[in-house]
Amino acid sequence: MESAISGNFECLDDEISPNPIGVTLYDSKQTPIWRSQPKASEGTFSVTGSGKFELCIQNGRQGSDDYVADKDGIDRQIGFAIRVVPPPSRGQDGEAGPENRLTSHLMELSEKLMEGLHTMNDHQEYMRGRENRHLLVADTTLSRIVQWTVLEAIVLILISCGQVLYLKKFFEQRRYL
Repeated sequence: MESAISGNFECLDDEISPNPIGVTLYDSKQTPIWRSQPKASEGTFSVTGSGKFELCIQNGRQGSDDYVADKDGIDRQIGFAIRVVPPPSRGQDGEAGPENRLTSHLMELSEKLMEGLHTMNDHQEYMRGRENRHLLVADTTLSRIVQWTVLEAIVLILISCGQVLYLKKFFEQRRYL
């Protein structure tokens, strides 16, 4: 009995090029049954099969081992999700009548719709995570800017006080006995 295996991936770093990212799905015989497009920052797959599958996410040239792969030395964050849907159960005789064919067609369409909704949900989770990271960076940057601004204001006030005292001392008339 074959199950439906679906999933997606997305490179979560906007500022880094996804060029060396490669995603490959292997079957139980280590034969690639799905590969991502070259230079793709996101992708989805849907296959049917049984047995053990392996999903390989590479940060280098596709189809090569890590020690041979062309690397740029930049770590990338990749979000991915995998779903395995068991095959639908059949009646005792296993044959589909007209009503069963219509029902199975509707079930297939609903499964495709659910797969699309799950993919969209995964994408939104990736976006929320990325938004949280960017918000943290923005808050950290803002706090550092405020700290430096306060420090600059203190230094400016000290320098201006020093100048006032110096000028007051310079223009002060001295009395001699």
